[in-house]
Amino acid sequence: MKRLLALGISIGVLAGILTWVGFSLPEAGTTAAVLVVWVGFAAWAMFYAAGGGTGGLGKTVASTLSGVVWGWLIIQAATAAMSGNAAVLGLAVAIGAFGMCVQAAWKPLAFIPGAFVGAACFFGTGASGAAVLASVVSLVVGALLAFASEKGADVIEPLLGKKAAPTPVAHRHA
Repeated sequence: MKRLLALGISIGVLAGILTWVGFSLPEAGTTAAVLVVWVGFAAWAMFYAAGGGTGGLGKTVASTLSGVVWGWLIIQAATAAMSGNAAVLGLAVAIGAFGMCVQAAWKPLAFIPGAFVGAACFFGTGASGAAVLASVVSLVVGALLAFASEKGADVIEPLLGKKAAPTPVAHRHA
């Protein structure tokens, strides 16, 4: 329970800061936003799903950013070949999904869920050139905050277990 409390405190504080900063930026809530809060939270979840630590950080950043690239490639291919044809988009997505799975043969990109989350974040932020920047910045910031939240919990957890030293009682002399 101490670990969960420590994580709750650390994540809560940093999540609050991410939200505050993200919604304080001039373009917050628009397609021109560079820091998209929900994308940061998606990366945060991927960090913990990938096992945390430096390994989880590496898996999260590499896989989610590869997903952004796949999402961009899907849109480029579909746009080049498409004239309002949903089947062409479906084919482009099928090829991209295949690629996100097959790339997992290369260890740095072996976290398949991260690739799909990265692509989803790209699509969810507008699937445009601006969406590439917003997705990349937000995914990296989210992953770094997740790493920081884990390190923060490492510091907080021992503090939760310390008991206060008993107050000495003065001896009464008769």
